[in-house]
Formats: sequence, structure tokens, C-alpha cells
Amino acid sequence: MRRPLLGALLIGVTLLSGCYRIAQTPAVKGASKPATPTLAVTRGDGKTLRVFIWSEYIDPDIVAAFEKANGVKVLLDTYESNEAMLAKLQGGGSEYDIAVPSNYVIQTMVRAGLLQPLRKALLPNLKNIGPGFLNASYDPGNTYSVPYQYAATGLAFNTSRYTPPTASWNLIFGPQDTLKFILLDDPREVVGAALKFLGFSANTTDVAQLRAARDLLRHTVAKRGFQGFDGGPGTRNKLLAKQIDLGQIYVGDLLIATEEDEHVQVQLPQEGTTISMDTLVVLKRSPNPELAHRFINDILEAEVGAAISNYTYYATPNAAAQPLLDDFLREVPALNPPAAWLTNGKLDFIGELPSGRPQRLYDRIWTELKSR
Repeated sequence: MRRPLLGALLIGVTLLSGCYRIAQTPAVKGASKPATPTLAVTRGDGKTLRVFIWSEYIDPDIVAAFEKANGVKVLLDTYESNEAMLAKLQGGGSEYDIAVPSNYVIQTMVRAGLLQPLRKALLPNLKNIGPGFLNASYDPGNTYSVPYQYAATGLAFNTSRYTPPTASWNLIFGPQDTLKFILLDDPREVVGAALKFLGFSANTTDVAQLRAARDLLRHTVAKRGFQGFDGGPGTRNKLLAKQIDLGQIYVGDLLIATEEDEHVQVQLPQEGTTISMDTLVVLKRSPNPELAHRFINDILEAEVGAAISNYTYYATPNAAAQPLLDDFLREVPALNPPAAWLTNGKLDFIGELPSGRPQRLYDRIWTELKSR
């Protein structure tokens, strides 16, 4: 999942991975933080926790409070993609205790021997996670992962320029040819949206269904209104500038724009959409696994879960935290999909694809679309 937190202030800035003591570096929302020298970590000292996490993805006050309450140091090292995270861990990099991978790479990490099973007895606050987010297909029984933050993909627009008659993928994939729209620069999101519009799973491996999605997308990118592929920040800026009618976007990417301009809004398509969950895992080589579990359990507290979402503008799977969210977050429908959507197939967690022909078809579809 991409981290857009206050990305309007970060456009054009490349955030480099750097280890820093968050308690020593006051955070300013939307501003990158300078790295400080990495502190030495004694394996098994029980006093130092190292967390490998997406940038700007946890409220620094929460980390500082955990340090004070437990008499420990928390070191955060950051990354900007799942691929970068995996490369560093598989390359024998620093020994971290906790990482925050997206759901679709959990089983990749399991096969690579990077994770250790969770000790549920040390996570009593796991009960706070909403039942619809537990025992997901990417990690049956939550053997290795705890849900942290999630985002659905929606359709964004600026009512000062265009107000859609309904929230539907039909606005992009239907016969309309003149609406100016942008698709995400992400193969699984784009192919997934086409599949949902056609009534299929976003994770289908059925060759006929994938060919139908391919044909639909060929027609879609040939439309006069197609403005290309872009990431969340770029799409958000074009909506703020009233340059496009519609943009496929991660809901969290759009919320900062909503605060800047109330006419910029996002809705979940009625046919359903994709969802990505970031998770907390304890790494196999964790020097301090007990401390790691204590930190995760603290994250699962209702007050802490709400504070994290109030800081990141992403949705929380913590049901106990929901009443404590800022009014703004609780009032955004796209950030709070109907609970039934988690069980009736409307929301598909983007899953890991099996190797072989289906994977090659996804790759071919994307290659063809990007070459047009």
C-alpha cells in the first residue's frame, strides 16, 4: 500500500530509508524527518525494539508513550514499497523485530522463512479487531499477522467540475467516451477494477475472465477521455486543479485533498472494489520477540488504534477504536465500507497470485496497456 500521508506537501520529494529515534525527532505532518545515527542494538536485551515500517505511518506520540511506559527505546527504519522491504530483509540486512508488510506479501515472507508465528497469549487485545478482518485468506487464523491499517480503492471527483450520477465503475468502463479520467499506475488495481465491474473476483485465475477484463481495458484506454495512468498524489493534484472528471485512487490518498477543498470527494463503486491491508508481523530473527509482541498488543488498544488512524488518515480494522476516531474520519463513507462488503464479495483483498499462466496473463495485460 502506498503511503500518501499529507502527500500534497511531499510531491516531488523522494523519501530515503533512514533509521531514526522517533522520540528524538518531533514529527511535522507532511514533512520528511532527518535521519539520526542508528543506535546499537544488543540482541535479546529486552530494552530495544526495531520496527521496519512505511514512512509517516505511526503517530510519534504513540511511540514516545510506549518508550516511557516500558522503559525501552524504539527505533524506526522506513521503506517506501513492499519490494524494498523484502529486498532488505532477504538480503540479510539489519535485524528488525517488527515489519509492516501488505497482506499480499505475507505468504511470500512465510515461504522465505522471514516470519515467526505469533504468540496469541501475548496479544489479548487481538479481540479488538473486527471479525471481518480476522482469519483472512492471506493469513488463515492470523498465524503470522495482525491487521494494522487498510485502504480501499475508490472513484474520486471534484464537484466543482463534475458530479457523478452514481458511484459506479460504469463511469469509466461503460459507453461514456468524453469524461476525462485517470487510472492508477498499478496493474492489480486496474485489472482488479475491470474484473469487479464484470462481476468477477479481483484475484481470479480464470483465463476466460482475464481475457474479458483485457478486452474491456483495451476499449477503456482507447477512449478519448483517458488521461493515462498516475499515482495517488498526481491524481489528487489534477482533481484539485479541476483538470479531470474522475480518478481511480486509494481512499486515503484523497482525504487530505478533501480537507483542502471540500468539493473533492471519493466514493466506493457499487460493483465493489479492492482493498489492501497492511499488517504487523514479528520477524523470524527478532532480537526481542517478547517486546515485539508487547508493542503490537499496545497498538491494538482502542485509544492507540484510533490515534494512529487520526494521524495517518487510513482506516482502522480495530472495531474498539471506531468510536474514538475524529469526526472527519467517521463521516467519510468511503473510509467506512459496509461491514457486509467484507463477507459478500464486494471487497476483495488483493491476493498473491499463483505462478504460471494466470500470473503471465496479468503481466501481459498490463504490458499491453502501458504500451498503448
